[in-house]
Amino acid sequence: MNRTDRLYALVEELRAVSPRPRSARWLAARLEVSSRTIERDIGALQQSGVPIWAEPGRT
Repeated sequence: MNRTDRLYALVEELRAVSPRPRSARWLAARLEVSSRTIERDIGALQQSGVPIWAEPGRT
C-alpha cells in the first residue's frame, strides 16, 4: 500500500469509529505499518487541515 492509499485508509478508519479513539498501535496493525509511521501520517494529515485530534500516551 502506498502512502496516499494509507492516508486515505487512515482517515476512513478514523471516520468509521468516530468518536471512539484508536491507538497508533491498533492502526499500525490494521494497516500493516509501524506505530511511528502512523504517528507521522497523523501529523501530516493534521498539518494538511484534516481535523484529527490526537493525544500522546500509552493508549
